[in-house]
Amino acid sequence: MIRVPREFNPDAPVLLVSIGNTNTALAMWGKDEVSRVVAVPTGQAAAFNDALAALVETFPHGGPAASVIASVVPAALAALRERLDEVFDRVPLVLGEQVALPIDVDLDDPTTVGMDRVCGAAAAFDRLRRSCVVVSFGTAVTVDLVNDDGAFAGGAILPGVRMQLAALHDRAAQLPHVEPAFPKNVIGRTTAEAMQNGVCRGLAGSVRWLVEAYATELHAWPQVVATGGDAVFMAPHCDFLDNVVPDLALRGLGLAYQKHLARMGV
Repeated sequence: MIRVPREFNPDAPVLLVSIGNTNTALAMWGKDEVSRVVAVPTGQAAAFNDALAALVETFPHGGPAASVIASVVPAALAALRERLDEVFDRVPLVLGEQVALPIDVDLDDPTTVGMDRVCGAAAAFDRLRRSCVVVSFGTAVTVDLVNDDGAFAGGAILPGVRMQLAALHDRAAQLPHVEPAFPKNVIGRTTAEAMQNGVCRGLAGSVRWLVEAYATELHAWPQVVATGGDAVFMAPHCDFLDNVVPDLALRGLGLAYQKHLARMGV
């Protein structure tokens, strides 16, 4: 059992939890910065408990002021919400419920957008203060636009590299299981190279096309920020990217909490 004080201390750092389809990230948010990020596979309770215990031990004053969750996996959210309530004797704050979204969402149905996309967009605009495109290379790849007013304006969703490669292997009898890679040969000399070129280079080309299409709509070339688990892998082959910020969604979640405190007058 992790023992932390129940009293609320607004000056203490906050525990951030971002639940993704593949991994769940935990981090400390304090003094407008994300630190001590650790990721565990989503849905693995023992790994989460171990990571949580280790992270909380590093917090000053014995524990976080609050825990704040953003999730794109409803089943995992329910389990982690219960766990954090047990650990801290305080109901965790959930983005989209107790904590308002950190930016306006200009969509036909704002309730359908993933919390990770909104958080990434908020953090990118906070950093750049102008229209920008956020590319998240994860299980799925999202290519999202933030307009000059700082609102989430929509985007595109396509399969990530591992999802594409797995689908080829699962649905085509003679296609092998291969890991993501950019082969030396642009024209694949083996079936595996052909799959890797088609998926990895094809994904880079798809994202470039989308960014160019957004630029046409904007009548200006936007800043492009990449994030997500595969961002470092993809970035060297995407010369249209301006920045790679792996913890962008966590930064957006921290900003949402800051705005929450401001609304409360804390």
